[in-house]
Amino acid sequence: MIYDVATKVLLDRCRDEILRSLVGIPVLSSTLLDLAPQETATVRRVDFAIRLITDDGSRLLVLLEIQSRWDEQIPLRLLEYRTRHLLQEGLPVLSAVLLLKPADRAADFYQDSEVTFRFKLIPVYAMDGRRILDEGNLCLIPLVPIMKGGEEIAFEAQDLLAQSPLPPVVKADMLASMALLSGLVSKRLASELIERRRDIMNESAAYEIIKNEGIKEGFQQGLQTGIERGIEQGIEQGKVQEAQEAVLDNLEARFGAVPVDLVRRIYGTSDLQHLKELRRQSATVPTLQAFMEVVEEKPRRRRRKR
Repeated sequence: MIYDVATKVLLDRCRDEILRSLVGIPVLSSTLLDLAPQETATVRRVDFAIRLITDDGSRLLVLLEIQSRWDEQIPLRLLEYRTRHLLQEGLPVLSAVLLLKPADRAADFYQDSEVTFRFKLIPVYAMDGRRILDEGNLCLIPLVPIMKGGEEIAFEAQDLLAQSPLPPVVKADMLASMALLSGLVSKRLASELIERRRDIMNESAAYEIIKNEGIKEGFQQGLQTGIERGIEQGIEQGKVQEAQEAVLDNLEARFGAVPVDLVRRIYGTSDLQHLKELRRQSATVPTLQAFMEVVEEKPRRRRRKR
């Protein structure tokens, strides 16, 4: 879920450029469709459904999945999304998957006795990190650490972003996304990137996730208050993080992509008992909207008690 949030933030900031540079579509303008919760809770949803107009005026619907690990069911699920959106939107559809980590069994097609379906599979991890850095495309810089040779030039890429003329909040989001995504190749690198530019990242909503890394924060506190206490805090925070992940995993499995604001709310909840209750609710609520109402209910009760 951490990596899902990082890519959502990146798509919010750089959707058109990612479509141009990675998916290969000459975008004139685009709109991210609001994927409202389905009446049937078991219906999965694509990560991003984007309606766009190309440079030549053509209208197109792009279904984009961003995966940090390969799943054998991805092609079939993508075919399901394509069929559903083709019926709903009535536009030509292009289906694509951005794959962030190597996977030997990844394939760009699905085939059975009746159907052959091909889609665009973009192996981001195989792209040349140095080339992307030298080109200076700021929208792609957060992906450099997970590209080929990217780990060695991650600090250079981070400095390029930090010194760029981007607005402060945009820059913070990009740096936070880079730090989170770098955890796919090295937890050590992720920690170092966070420490180097923590002052800028404070402006980013995604930084809430970094601050709630659980075990890491527990052990950092342990350095100040004693090793034994730090370990205890680390274990407790680890339980909190595990509960947060369980809630979000349940929601994603039942309703598809989880809105960034809701992800931030869950990661901002540190009350373990409340998280356990949210975990139970996430497995039974009929809709995502119903779950969001449950999340809001606890703060309202607290205010009434005061």
